[in-house]
Amino acid sequence: MTIKLSALAVAFGLFLNTGCKKEENPAIPPAQKTIAQIATENPDLSILVDALTRTNLVGAVSDPNANLTVFAPTNAAFVDLLNELGLADLNAVEAALGTAGLRNILLYHVLGAEVKSNMVQAGYANTLGVDGDNNALSIYLGTASGVRINNRATVTTADVDASNGVIHIIDKVILPLSIYQLLSANPDFSSLTAALGVADGDLDALLDGPGNGPFTLFAPDNAAFTAALAELNFADLNALVGALGTNGVADVLTYHVVAGNITSGNVPAGVVTTANGAEITISLAGGVSITDANSRVSQVTKVDIQGVNGVVHIINKVLLP
Repeated sequence: MTIKLSALAVAFGLFLNTGCKKEENPAIPPAQKTIAQIATENPDLSILVDALTRTNLVGAVSDPNANLTVFAPTNAAFVDLLNELGLADLNAVEAALGTAGLRNILLYHVLGAEVKSNMVQAGYANTLGVDGDNNALSIYLGTASGVRINNRATVTTADVDASNGVIHIIDKVILPLSIYQLLSANPDFSSLTAALGVADGDLDALLDGPGNGPFTLFAPDNAAFTAALAELNFADLNALVGALGTNGVADVLTYHVVAGNITSGNVPAGVVTTANGAEITISLAGGVSITDANSRVSQVTKVDIQGVNGVVHIINKVLLP
């Protein structure tokens, strides 16, 4: 009898320790944390959190109603930036840029919609950072070998899900680009950047300098250059340069540039004078199209790629003066 009672006691104890334990309801997922909470709890993002605090942006990434994508630089990324700029610490960065300038750099790492890594397509995206006229600054997202931003930063940890968006951790701090740098980051504009490099007038440096401009550039992509070479019966870009000379190439390229930062909402209809002194005719009927001096019509295929010194609109045909 004693043995039976002992066995019963053990069985009853096991029942108390297992059978009566309150089970968690698997149908109720744990509450997700906000972007701010996730960043604050990650010791490798402490400099970013410090910068967000200094610039009063913690509330923006805590907003439960937001739906953001944050490219979050690690502490090592910030240290690399300090070394690159020759600055001692974040205090020095804030002193150099001002609090508003630092805030704008941080906003340049934020998209106004949630974009998971499997949604990223190669191309340009507008950030929450702005230029001096409050136009949204652009970044270039590359996907050739993982996700890269501005051909500078690589996503090292993707898709850290938050209740108000998503975080992608990156290995470099990204900085706003000139219109030349935005084109250089994109392999679809290798012909245009090569032509800018050989043309008279140091056009590459002109479009790269943040103190120059602002400019509006109607930028033909590689397909447009290939079509133009075929149209003009040149084998390649070198043959075109050989025939026109570097001065002639500069004449063609400056025909694609208009003074001022003319965004898509402010593109004028009618005759417009370009940087080389010749005229183009812009039509707004059924989208933006441009007629050059040879009555050739080019369509604008993408608008408002915004740099610090101007804006780029992509066109599908090289304009010929």
